[in-house]
This record gives sequence, structure tokens and C-alpha cells, in this order.
Amino acid sequence: MYETLSRLLVQEFGISSDLVHPQSTARALEIDSLSLAELTVMITERTGLRFDEDGVTLDSTLEEIATHFVPSDEGAAPPGDSMHSVLD
Repeated sequence: MYETLSRLLVQEFGISSDLVHPQSTARALEIDSLSLAELTVMITERTGLRFDEDGVTLDSTLEEIATHFVPSDEGAAPPGDSMHSVLD
């Protein structure tokens, strides 16, 4: 999942690949909460995994963020419904 996350940061958000590594934080990469929400929606749409945002902040590392993508459960909220608190 980290590879997908880092590839999207470079390709879709224009972040230099030299800056993207597992210990980079969203804040250090100048990713704001809206951009983080957009990124998680992109990954959810491409992989079918849902994003469990509990404990994720702008100070979370990319490696930590990548671990918050989990298999979708039947009956779980549709992708995007749990994104509200990332924007808060």
C-alpha cells in the first residue's frame, strides 16, 4: 500500500520523489487535510480498500498512513462516508 500511496503523491500531487519516503509526514510534504482526504479517496476507488482514519493526523508518517487502508467490510459505510473527520 505504501507504494501506491507514494506513487500517487508523485504523479497526482506533484511531490518530488526525492521527498517521499516511509518516514515523511503529511505535514512535511505540505499535504493539508483536504489533500489527504482526496488522496485516501483516490486509493479507496482504485483498490477497494477503505480508509480507517482513527489516529491519523498530518503528523502521521506515510508508512503509518498506509497501514490504515483495510479491507472493506460488508455493511461498512461506503467509501468517502468516513472522511468527514479528516477534514475537521
